[in-house]
Amino acid sequence: MRKTAVLPEDHTTTWTDINAADRPMRDLLRQLPCLQTDGQGNVDYANSDRAIVAATGQNASCMASALHMGIGAIGHLLATSAPQIEDGSVDSDAVEALGWLIAELGDLGAELAVMAIQCRRHMGNAPKT
Repeated sequence: MRKTAVLPEDHTTTWTDINAADRPMRDLLRQLPCLQTDGQGNVDYANSDRAIVAATGQNASCMASALHMGIGAIGHLLATSAPQIEDGSVDSDAVEALGWLIAELGDLGAELAVMAIQCRRHMGNAPKT
């Protein structure tokens, strides 16, 4: 198994804290099939290998942070591009496509955050709420 990004106990890691050699999305996609599932196809964290659950949680958390930061950056670019969008310099179809992409990325980020919390909960180190 590839090395995964190591997050501190306080779970405050941002994307900039991750080593450029770490590939959390690639690692996460390789880890997902290694998790056990229940009869309904849901992840069975309790019966999955603890090392895989820990690594999956770390990578999901890292990717959720990256997605949130990236979505914010795209939003900032769109907001500052309003004059170019208004005068037609930027195609409205491109703006619509970005809107759909942002919506999907937002959903993915939310699911990754839930997955990271579930992994930490099953590892016994969920953040205090």
